[in-house]
Amino acid sequence: MTKFKPDYLVHSFRTPSFDCRERFKELGNDVYFANVFSDDFCEHILGRVTDFERECKTDAPETANSMHWNAIPSKQLGIEPLVQSFVELFYREISHHFLPERLRIPIDTVHSYIVQYSNSSDRDLGFHVDDSLLTLNICLNDGFTGSELVFEGERCPIHVDTSSSPGEQITIEHKKGSMVVHPGKNRHYVNNISRGERYNLIIWCQSEIERNRWFDALKTGECLKFCGMNS
Repeated sequence: MTKFKPDYLVHSFRTPSFDCRERFKELGNDVYFANVFSDDFCEHILGRVTDFERECKTDAPETANSMHWNAIPSKQLGIEPLVQSFVELFYREISHHFLPERLRIPIDTVHSYIVQYSNSSDRDLGFHVDDSLLTLNICLNDGFTGSELVFEGERCPIHVDTSSSPGEQITIEHKKGSMVVHPGKNRHYVNNISRGERYNLIIWCQSEIERNRWFDALKTGECLKFCGMNS
């Protein structure tokens, strides 16, 4: 099984002892953006998708999440070892350079899948939060317009429907090889795609500790400091 290889990173991320603070742009609210992956990586993953679709499996595909009707779980593509080894590299060598302490909680599980946006597939995605401590959103291709990723600010389950401030609203245009890193509880949605198709690898880094901390914060009212609200 293929694991993550150094040449799957762009050259600036292969330099020993590099400082990722110079590579990632913080867009606000602990949302970060950087060009991370080489064309070889993107083409490898897309090749797995093409092979999977060509096989025309008779079995119904497994459900990757509750919002995408055609998302493909990584294990159906045979790329789980690659994803897991990248997550390990990310936490070991990259995340400590720029992520806040609260996003460096140990990870228990990783859930990942491929999403496609096009006129014949999912055209957009509604307002939601992820079931993750941290989400890594990797764009695998170019040649599309629209389908921007829009953030509305981090909220707990109680305050998820509250309004956002202008400073919390972030719009990101995906680029091939780029990765968006964000807290799973930062509310977001995807605009309608207007031309072409977009493929992304979504990685949810999940933590039982994080779930318990949110629960405790709800009981004590500490959630308000993450929700952009005054106590």
